[in-house]
Amino acid sequence: MRQLIVSSVFICFFMMSISTANAQEMPKAKKMEGHTWHQVVLVKYKPGTINKAKNIIKNHFEKAGMESDVPGPQVMEMKTGEWDMMFIWTMKDISEMEWEVHPNDEKWWAAMAKQEGGMEKAMKVMTDYMDLINQSTSYLATTQEEMTSKTMGSNN
Repeated sequence: MRQLIVSSVFICFFMMSISTANAQEMPKAKKMEGHTWHQVVLVKYKPGTINKAKNIIKNHFEKAGMESDVPGPQVMEMKTGEWDMMFIWTMKDISEMEWEVHPNDEKWWAAMAKQEGGMEKAMKVMTDYMDLINQSTSYLATTQEEMTSKTMGSNN
């Protein structure tokens, strides 16, 4: 009896998948349009080091960004969960990921070296910051243009 039930369920599932497959069209190539690409980085700092990290970000990284006119990330300090900070860089398009060293990174590093008194000192600041990080991860994300101007639940 059990084998009959299992067989019947399998046959029903198989027949459903055939009728569904026949009703669907073949997929066609379609480029994603109306999306903005973002790189999202989540960081967990070593215990007791978040204030030092925020100080480096504010007094070194942000200043170099302003001096070089390179847009920085949106920064969010997490209040719950395992991560301490979230950084979101908005990209013009996905092709920005093709760069080994992006032109904006080159401009930012030049401003950082000038600000710190040389590339060696700039690298020391970066190394000091990286030493504060316990763990990090990075994601690519998109937002749809028609959704970015709306707030969930609004009538706009």
